Amino acid sequence: MTVNSRPVKRIKFRVRADLCDVFAFASSTPDQPYTAPFRINVRQFLSRHARLVAASGLDGMMTWQMNISVSQPRRATSDPSVLTLEVVEEDVARCWKIYCDHCRVVGWGRHPVCAKRYHFIIRNSDSQFKVCPRLCIYCGSTLDLSESSNRCLSCNHKIDVESLQEQEYSRIEDAGHLLHGIVHSNGYGHLVRINGLEGGSQIVNLCDFMDFWDRLCRLLRVRKITVMDISNKQCRLLHAIIHGHPWYGKWGYEFGTGSFGLTIEAYREALKSLSTEPLSLIFSNSRSPRSQLQNTIAFYQFLSDKPLVTVRDLLCFICSLLGCQTQKSKALSIVQEQALVEPCTWSAEDIRSSFDKILKVLRAANAQQWVSWQNLKGATSRSVGSIELLKYCLKHLNGKTTEDGKVVAMRRNKETGSVEYSLRLEAAVKNYHGSQVALTYKPSKVHILNDLKYLYNALLNPQTMHGYNPMTRLDSARLSATKLLNSKHLIKHYDKADDFSISNSFLIQITCNIEPVDHYKDSICPPEILILPVTATVSDLKVEAAKAFQEIYLIYQNFEADQLLDCKVASETTQVKLLFGSRGNALIDGRCYGGRRKLGIYRMERGVEKWMVDCVCGAKDDDGERMLACDVCSVWQHTRCSNIKDAQDVPIKFVCRMCNIA
Repeated sequence: MTVNSRPVKRIKFRVRADLCDVFAFASSTPDQPYTAPFRINVRQFLSRHARLVAASGLDGMMTWQMNISVSQPRRATSDPSVLTLEVVEEDVARCWKIYCDHCRVVGWGRHPVCAKRYHFIIRNSDSQFKVCPRLCIYCGSTLDLSESSNRCLSCNHKIDVESLQEQEYSRIEDAGHLLHGIVHSNGYGHLVRINGLEGGSQIVNLCDFMDFWDRLCRLLRVRKITVMDISNKQCRLLHAIIHGHPWYGKWGYEFGTGSFGLTIEAYREALKSLSTEPLSLIFSNSRSPRSQLQNTIAFYQFLSDKPLVTVRDLLCFICSLLGCQTQKSKALSIVQEQALVEPCTWSAEDIRSSFDKILKVLRAANAQQWVSWQNLKGATSRSVGSIELLKYCLKHLNGKTTEDGKVVAMRRNKETGSVEYSLRLEAAVKNYHGSQVALTYKPSKVHILNDLKYLYNALLNPQTMHGYNPMTRLDSARLSATKLLNSKHLIKHYDKADDFSISNSFLIQITCNIEPVDHYKDSICPPEILILPVTATVSDLKVEAAKAFQEIYLIYQNFEADQLLDCKVASETTQVKLLFGSRGNALIDGRCYGGRRKLGIYRMERGVEKWMVDCVCGAKDDDGERMLACDVCSVWQHTRCSNIKDAQDVPIKFVCRMCNIA
């Protein structure tokens, strides 16, 4: 078989010592740095590090493979610590699938269709597509795709190209991939899927795959990458509240396009509003018994040496406790560590006097009675005077001994969640706590996780939220949480990084855009980055611009540059650096000669069908959420905004509100 008139190289497996390591890949500056745009860099990268294999037998697809070693597996395994990075190069003009659904829902739907798409894939070792050969749809026999006739050798049926491409796309879009990223030839791309140890990988975790993907994008000078955050809602909300950004934000991903008309300003306001909700709103001034939510919050406020004022303060402290519990080398709890470094601003006499007053109240209680932290605080607040001093003494009360040989014991009530104290004989306390009297209460990891789940449902989950007072505050918090969940599409701008610009004094970087005289009004072409020698002239700029857009976009295959619109009076021999400096923006007009009708299908990544989105939430374009069209005006809008729940089926006939009014 031949691909593009070139014979396929025989597969040669390199020795292990020569393999790149997944943890160190592209972590330092390579000997031959890639300074060209992505479309050039990716070809150089594949020719240097990968080998061409016959994967599909289709003219529109070529598959490259590169082995990557794993020097420090995250989990012991008998499998060889080697991963295979597979790069599938799509020639879109010859492929079955022309348009990009990912571009359509992230705001790039009006970009022209790129000539090439590159799929970067690391397959799961358990994937059925990695081990199963392609089978004939008629007899089930294994297909030998090296035959140019595309016929099954067993039943002699001809396998049509669409069936082969459909099978190949099923292999490419397998949900079990450990890593799947798509990059168009213009440098815009999408991180489609990533799975770590929890998703099937035996040796590499999620963060390591993200690090690898980020370094690969930097190496190849990718311009922009989007990702759809569809992780667990609990993780998404908790991470946003605690850290102020989504989990992908650790690698520079930020708000891209929001669902249901959500804007970046509304997202930031919702994040700020929900994070800074004061915990005082949860505690009413009534004398009614405290609720489970109030007791749970009060318990962690008691454990913390710093005031927990907002929802973010509370969740951050709980997660710090959880992180400390997971480190087995820590012999003391987080509260013990805080007690050792907590500054004391009161005199020894004040502290001793306060302890005596608290112990007096405990002596007055029955011998077997437990006194809650709230009741003990209320009974001694007036006599002690200082609230801060009282909190300090209550926190360090556990383990205090009295003159009559009794010891203060502390526990957490499982039913109410509140901290309770009691005076017990020292022997009884030793039996209760174990071999020795505990210095402080140490909540277990299970208890912390249960409390965290409970607080999430009470304070963050818009469907179960109930902790805020008054009702208007509850509605506001529920709306903010819903907005945060609607921010699924994230983006990273690699082209805005400081290291994206070239630092070679012999080269200049021009961001160039074109305005063809006969271009389609509904198509928006992003500017292209051109790397030119410092002596390049206006004529050279026009030649390189035409060459770049012809190579990147199918609709501009016949484009020819005419004039530099920024400097119409500049001659063809004028040096570009004199006009724009080492970095600048240029606009060139031109014309596409011939093939307009034939190439028109490539004018937009979203397709050529005409449809309109105009939803009451403010959405004006497809955002990936479920929609339906009005049977009268044919305008699309969200089912959720039309009072159709996600679990409900779309009605057979639908008329929007505007058409109902008319």
